[in-house]
Amino acid sequence: MSAEIDNVVPDEWSVTDDDEALAGLVNLIVVLADNKFFLGRRLSEWLSGGPSLESAVALAAIAQEELGHARALYPLLEEMPIVDTPGPLQRGAERERKYCMSCLAESWEWWADVVAALILVDPALTVLFRALEASRYYDLRQRAARVPGEEAFHRKYADGRVRDLARTDAGRETLQRRIDRMLPEVLMWFGPSGEPGVGALKAQGLLALDNDEMRAAFREDVGPVLEENGLRMEEGELPWKQWNGLQRRLG
Repeated sequence: MSAEIDNVVPDEWSVTDDDEALAGLVNLIVVLADNKFFLGRRLSEWLSGGPSLESAVALAAIAQEELGHARALYPLLEEMPIVDTPGPLQRGAERERKYCMSCLAESWEWWADVVAALILVDPALTVLFRALEASRYYDLRQRAARVPGEEAFHRKYADGRVRDLARTDAGRETLQRRIDRMLPEVLMWFGPSGEPGVGALKAQGLLALDNDEMRAAFREDVGPVLEENGLRMEEGELPWKQWNGLQRRLG
């Protein structure tokens, strides 16, 4: 995570006395919370647009859980050495600067966008939560430990929706276009190799995996289900020149 973020000040704090790790930790929490919040928000906009009533009911439950994860994370900022809390870092919807992926910043036009986000964005967030399950920051570890269990249902739902779309050539081609559009940003979301903020977090025992290890875990998790359904995980050269390391998004 980025070692730069607004309103962080050096201070004594029991979790870490390393300023770079502290800045990275604040960034990590804001980024996780904002992505969960906006993922839940985007999903909730499609509760009446899914292919069936049963699908809509399940999607509503997933959206509520995503928003619940965000609500559990934002209060952590209040106990950290940050100026003006609760303030500009408190809630994503109330803040001009958003720390979510650009693919979550605007409403989606097609059901295939929903499915692509469920099979790409949600598993990427889960990879990071798993890397926090042994964090020495107890409050964050406690919250992170609950997420993967709840995400098991999300993943089952996502895999099913991928299969549904991929049954026809037209559906598979439409979903592939959405995956191709979202995938570079999701892969970049884990950060460039050797990112100092992530290195400091790992060195301080706050995060178990580095950038490349998280990216590899994501590929290993998502790649097989895409391949089984005739979909490709084509990465190409990632556009790092367009990467905003602070907000962890493209553009």
